[in-house]
Amino acid sequence: MDWNLVFGDIQKWMQASNQVMQKYPLTSQEYWHWLVGSLGHLEKKYDSHPLVVQFCVGIANFQEQNYDKEMEKIK
Repeated sequence: MDWNLVFGDIQKWMQASNQVMQKYPLTSQEYWHWLVGSLGHLEKKYDSHPLVVQFCVGIANFQEQNYDKEMEKIK
């Protein structure tokens, strides 16, 4: 496994996430549809390596926590 490629792709994903959130807020269905699809693609690219899967799950969990914070602001 070329971990430099994995971490480079994660960094690219984070940059893309920031761009997507300029168009769709973190609280939108469009953003979450993109998140799930793009992380699934990243996971498959590395043949569902267990550590890559954990990275993707961690990213999704982190964004879910951010989502929860945003929703608290709305209340």
